[in-house]
Amino acid sequence: MLEELLRAAAESGLEPDLDLRARALKILFAPGAAPEAARIILYPLLAGLENNFIITVSRAPACLMPDAFEHFTWPLGVKGSFKHIPACRSCALDGRCPGLNKTWTGAAGLLKPVLPAPAELVIELNKNCNLACRACFGRSGEELPVRAAEKALREAAALGVKNVRFTGGEPLLHPGLEKLLRLARKLNFYTLLNTNAVLFTPARARALAGLIDNALVSLPGVDEAGHAAGSGRAGLFGLKTASIKRLRTAGVEVVRAGTVVSKPLVKEFARWHKAVTALGFDSWELYRPMMTTEALAAAPEFKITRRDFIELAKRTAAQKTGCARAVLANPVPLCCLPAAARPFALGARFDDGWTRLVLDASGSYKPSYPSKEFLGGTLTGAWKHSFLKKTRKAAWLPLQCKRCSMLPVCLGGSRFQAEAAGSVFGADPWMSR
Repeated sequence: MLEELLRAAAESGLEPDLDLRARALKILFAPGAAPEAARIILYPLLAGLENNFIITVSRAPACLMPDAFEHFTWPLGVKGSFKHIPACRSCALDGRCPGLNKTWTGAAGLLKPVLPAPAELVIELNKNCNLACRACFGRSGEELPVRAAEKALREAAALGVKNVRFTGGEPLLHPGLEKLLRLARKLNFYTLLNTNAVLFTPARARALAGLIDNALVSLPGVDEAGHAAGSGRAGLFGLKTASIKRLRTAGVEVVRAGTVVSKPLVKEFARWHKAVTALGFDSWELYRPMMTTEALAAAPEFKITRRDFIELAKRTAAQKTGCARAVLANPVPLCCLPAAARPFALGARFDDGWTRLVLDASGSYKPSYPSKEFLGGTLTGAWKHSFLKKTRKAAWLPLQCKRCSMLPVCLGGSRFQAEAAGSVFGADPWMSR
């Protein structure tokens, strides 16, 4: 199958270069490539290989395949024979992408702006929780009014946003959750729920049946003792395991686990992975800790070094087939990871305002959960905010990032960690030098 796809790619004017050892596939658009035919080939090629290879496409604008833009790469500041078209004006990559190659004729009609609006709206309903997880970065007690959340949903729908995620704190504590989920369903959103699942009782399962497409369940431990230590509450692991099954019966098609990486987890990755699979999760998201100095002092098991994370990455790359797929889910510079682990890293594109925005429980938008940069009270204004424009142009990135083919996924690592090291637009401290 792979050989057939690569042969078809070559026949459509693409030049694929597969490096099995580095788990990398580089695809070059030759000057005579037919954009429409190439696009037809690229979709199955990406779908078949992107879970196991870093795939980069060059000499073509990302707006040829805006839903796969993270695979398209070009050196920042490149000079050459390019032109901008009307689609460029509403494209999130304007200022980074040099535009359409002038040798392409008749292709403009195929091109659509990349992210004229966020791909996802994250609504932080509250900062209250029934647990006291040691890795949590905020329990201030704030709660977003239902009316403010409804306004955000309607604005997002009008802008063409496809996904909406309800999170907290613990969103199941918010009195308006069911009403908001029903509105999200009415507005045709793909709905996601971030929850610790402990409160997903049989009654809540019946009330919310058919309203949630995708659930992310926090998992601070994979047995009673570990869960009690990580969550600060004893005797709840049985409730959580029962709730995972109830999520399925309530019609949730995708159920994922999410764990903040600790030193014990790195050492016991195999045991954790086996348990996560046995609990019935589809996938397991592993998060680099995004915690303040004070929070890390109170929970030193989360003081993860670059060496710790590289060891975790190696174990992730060697994960057994048939298990829940483990991924490194939040920002980390891909250059610091072994090549075999890079296809398992989601990079920064879901954080820091690159593709989605978070509506804080205070009613203001921000680029990511731990961000201190507030962008105003409307989704439209926040997406066009000068802070995000500066972020997306990426002129602040080190030269090595600007020249890196992994940039569209990596995006320079974490802005939270960069700010902790001195400047939000500085280098992520884990970046390879």
